[in-house]
Amino acid sequence: MEESRVDYVNNKIASSEMLILYFSNESCGACEVIRNKVDNILKSYPKIEIIDINGEKERELAASKYVLTFPLLILYVQGKETIRVGRNVDLLELEKSIRRYYEIVF
Repeated sequence: MEESRVDYVNNKIASSEMLILYFSNESCGACEVIRNKVDNILKSYPKIEIIDINGEKERELAASKYVLTFPLLILYVQGKETIRVGRNVDLLELEKSIRRYYEIVF
């Protein structure tokens, strides 16, 4: 039996030291802008994996993570949700938080 996308993502969460789920959709203007800024932040943290999820196309997965708006970034550290930020994210604060967890884990 083929693994569902929800199962795949849940298995990645469970098996990754640090993982970001980035939920967006095609009609969200801010989604791409914020995603590019997140990419720039993550250049300093190469061990963090990111999975992009189109919340419109993958509704079951978005619903399983209680995603109601886009964009939404969820950081998992050792399988636990530690950060959940959306459209009004403070990128400096986000980077500080990522750095703090990254230094603890790695």
